[in-house]
Amino acid sequence: MKENYFLAKWLANEITDLELKKQVSEKEFIAYKKIKSTTKNLKAPEFNSEGLLSAIKNNKPKQNIRNFRFNYFYKIAAAIVIIFSAFYFISTKNTVFTTKYAEKTSFELPDKSKVDLNAGSKIVYNKKGWDSNRNLNLKGEAFFSVKKGSKFTVNTKLGSVSVLGTKFNVIVRNNYFQVTCYRGLVSVNYKNNIVKVPAGTSFKVNNNQSGKTFAIKDALPSWIENFSTFTSMPYHYVIEELQRQYKIKIVYNSQFENTLFTGNFTHTNLKTALKSVTIPLNLTYKTIGGAKFSFVENKK
Repeated sequence: MKENYFLAKWLANEITDLELKKQVSEKEFIAYKKIKSTTKNLKAPEFNSEGLLSAIKNNKPKQNIRNFRFNYFYKIAAAIVIIFSAFYFISTKNTVFTTKYAEKTSFELPDKSKVDLNAGSKIVYNKKGWDSNRNLNLKGEAFFSVKKGSKFTVNTKLGSVSVLGTKFNVIVRNNYFQVTCYRGLVSVNYKNNIVKVPAGTSFKVNNNQSGKTFAIKDALPSWIENFSTFTSMPYHYVIEELQRQYKIKIVYNSQFENTLFTGNFTHTNLKTALKSVTIPLNLTYKTIGGAKFSFVENKK
């Protein structure tokens, strides 16, 4: 590649730092400077003096000898470039955790902070410099148990959440954004407004409306204990979560889409879960085919 060519010439002191900067990004240049500083004491392979003497005795041109040494050096330089380019790529590559429908996972971050990732969710972060730059991106829902340290930030498409060390839950799905603090204090940045959310409270935004803060009683998010709980939530959100937890397709009358639902359903028994989300609204369900369900109004 073009960058490797200029890097090889720079390693050979044939071009200046300024000339290399014109060919690579500032971040890459800093990395290359570190590589050069750590490899400056490396010894080159011993030159084959006997082979050179034999070449002279055979009356081979000196120019060929110089070319041999020149080409040999560039092979070594190219090898160094490839090795350290690969190392640089690996060390700066993002780490990604994803969950499919009907799947949850738990994992630790580089600082031993713990993350529980709910179904149909995704987290992306970079290990490089994590201790001083604890940032990650979230799609979906996750519960965080954060070790004390530098500022820890969860970035989402609807807002960001920052803490120093605490336990909190973040949901970001479509136009719904909710941050619940279970220990300590979290700072939520929503539309450039900072909202402080202390332990035992939750901040919620639905359909880009103004955020609301309210008290909670639970010690952990209900989904950690295999339940999904809702308070005055639009019915379509409840159905989406049911589909996510059981990997099923549900068809229902659109007239119920924005009907507010308060209740919960289990993640461990589909039949019970379906009853939990239909009976409160005077609905029933029937199987259409396979794992596809349709809700119809109960006959009175």
